[in-house]
Amino acid sequence: MDGFVFRKKRILSALNSDTPDKSPKGFVDEPLLPLIMLINKHESYVTTSSCSGRVCTYLEGIEESQEDDAATDSGQTSDVVGRPDEYDASLQAVEVAKHTKGGQWLFVSHDPIVTPVDMGSGNQHWVIKTLFGPEAHRVVLMEDIGTVNIQNVACSQLVYFKFEPMILHIEASTPESAKTFLNHSLHSGYRNSGILPSPKRTMLAVRSTLKLDVPIAYVSRMVYSSSKPESSSGSTPEPRIYLMVSLAYLCTLIELSNDKFQKNFTQIHRFEEQLSTHLGVTTQDPFGTKKGDRGEWEDKDARRERKRREGLQRQQEIAKAKAEVGENNYGDQVQD
Repeated sequence: MDGFVFRKKRILSALNSDTPDKSPKGFVDEPLLPLIMLINKHESYVTTSSCSGRVCTYLEGIEESQEDDAATDSGQTSDVVGRPDEYDASLQAVEVAKHTKGGQWLFVSHDPIVTPVDMGSGNQHWVIKTLFGPEAHRVVLMEDIGTVNIQNVACSQLVYFKFEPMILHIEASTPESAKTFLNHSLHSGYRNSGILPSPKRTMLAVRSTLKLDVPIAYVSRMVYSSSKPESSSGSTPEPRIYLMVSLAYLCTLIELSNDKFQKNFTQIHRFEEQLSTHLGVTTQDPFGTKKGDRGEWEDKDARRERKRREGLQRQQEIAKAKAEVGENNYGDQVQD
């Protein structure tokens, strides 16, 4: 069996399974389902990873070259390096992963951020709770810092506000088919797309230029001698997260990201329509059985419930068939 055909069969089988995938969410983002179905319907392509878009705040990791020179207690997790999920990682993220250690996601959402009705009023502290989550208590407002020392910021861990638009990784059966898909992607507005170098496979990355990546805060690296200073309680003091922007500016970033979300979703739908026309395929389900009773797409919970119903129905049919066989055998015995 051809290597591409084998890999595509394996990927489609995994998509049709109830087993969670390797992404943090464990399943494909719902806004991308029609597009993924469309692409996988074509014999020359298969999606290998995807993300419909997300907004997040991220505390960068420590550069390994400076790891021995500075100590920090930033609540970082050892199993998160750079961008931890291969699910929607970009080449840039791979480079980050090579040089950083212990990054931390403070907030992640694959949907626009819901803002309060009175967002423009004087009370804007909701934005701290939203963007910094369980670390909100560590945040120091910009007006409470005073003069910011640029050198301190330059040698600190930065916190970024990020909007990352849709990204698709696709394997093509041949370099020619990859070029065809790339042309459609570029003409559909995904200007940051390209063919990824790989000696064994022909891979594409489909990306737009809607990205937003803004430093909004920093955590100072505290250099200690042989013994770390301790608080009165005997524990190491928790480092603070110092805002470099105002709360009003954070609210503006949220509004910008919500606007980019809408543009991102519009672009996804337009891309789906154009691919359907140019590739000559429709959004009929390439996974065969992964549809509900009325032909609609179903999530894993709905699929589990349908499987349960189908199982009960089969059991009833088997029981009915056995009962009929038993009655027939009994009739034969009476006739004998």
